[in-house]
Amino acid sequence: MFTTSTGITKDAFHCLLTNRNKVSTIIKNFGKKNIIQCIVSKHKSYHTGTGNNNIFPRRRQQRLYTRSSSFGSTKPKVCWLDLNGSGLSAIERLCLEEALLRHDPLNRSWAIIGTHDPIYNTRLKKINTLIANNKNGNNGNIDNVHIKNDKCIIIMGIGGKPSNLLNMHKVKQDGVVVIKRFSGGGTVVVDHSSLWTTFIGRTSEFNHVQPFPKDIMKWSADEIFHNVFEQLHDVSNNHSSNMKTSAIESSLIRKKTLVMDTKSCGLAAVNKQKDIPIMINRSENVGAVSVEKKNNNNFKFQLRENDYVLGDQKMGGNAQSIINGAWLHHTSFLWDYVDDHMEYLTLPEKRPNYRGDRHHDDFLIKLKSIYGSGCNGNISDIEGKRLFFSHLKGVSEKAFDIEEVSLSEAIQVVNTLGGFEQWFEGKCRTKIVDL
Repeated sequence: MFTTSTGITKDAFHCLLTNRNKVSTIIKNFGKKNIIQCIVSKHKSYHTGTGNNNIFPRRRQQRLYTRSSSFGSTKPKVCWLDLNGSGLSAIERLCLEEALLRHDPLNRSWAIIGTHDPIYNTRLKKINTLIANNKNGNNGNIDNVHIKNDKCIIIMGIGGKPSNLLNMHKVKQDGVVVIKRFSGGGTVVVDHSSLWTTFIGRTSEFNHVQPFPKDIMKWSADEIFHNVFEQLHDVSNNHSSNMKTSAIESSLIRKKTLVMDTKSCGLAAVNKQKDIPIMINRSENVGAVSVEKKNNNNFKFQLRENDYVLGDQKMGGNAQSIINGAWLHHTSFLWDYVDDHMEYLTLPEKRPNYRGDRHHDDFLIKLKSIYGSGCNGNISDIEGKRLFFSHLKGVSEKAFDIEEVSLSEAIQVVNTLGGFEQWFEGKCRTKIVDL
């Protein structure tokens, strides 16, 4: 007879899963904690292909995952997937996200972070072949559009029309890859410096979030990103304060050395009590100039209409995909970008009221200008990006019951669909646009 390490038999498990009238009796006899441990253990063994896979029928995997998470914690159970250094391109990431949203057999919720190469792929080899031939393709068909600019990629919402949203002449002239993602929303230009964040929520786990775009946006702003940017704000201000103090101290040392050196020249007849304040005032001016920066207090994070903004400037693009029983919310934050790349986008006819007719130069803001190297060497770009993702994980750990998942585990979902190539060329909604 099969018996678990907690003493729960196979028959007891079947009773637990098939006969609700006996659930209370089983819990009373074996204890809730033992049942949770056993469910999680068997759920993992089934998922990884170890142990006796006949214990739990395939249809019950989703129910096992939901029940095990709901027994142990009131916080949503979320799988944390860090794709930094994964080698996945922007296109491959979007393919993976849609697979996890629509086809995860365990119906898991996800939090996904990372930075990505715009067009070079590690799984979609056929696209690499097209790029190597200096040509653009759509589902394997080679067109006559030469790829010249491989430093960025244009990503449109699923309903976007290139002729209305893109500077077609410049896009074609520069040979930029354009794709449509599976989610809605507007058009963004992303590159190596874009910070990607994605949340996939199951309505059974996130019953406090209504599955509508505005409600999802408000939840993400209030519960997640407000806290992330508050922490970035504090770190930036503290770092700036330390820099200013160091600059003042350094100036004081230099001033004191100069006075001591002048004694031999008969120029040291200075009242110390008068000299020190003079040095401090002068050094403060020097220090203020050396660490002069944008006032972070003028760039508070907030949600305006459907945009994340700092002050009145947008710093990322958002989009959602909502299906039966789940939703996805992803953002590409603009840590940095090449100004000329934004010329690929036209001024959209439908735009938020707070934007008005502002051009991209006045409408967008780079996060590095507030929290990174663009702020007079405040924090290096590498450190700034690391801090962003680190704070996001810290906030997520407070909001969710986090379980870290490897890329290989996540890719198993794509493999059930035939692998990246078959998924991308088949039912995946992310496609390369033929201009």
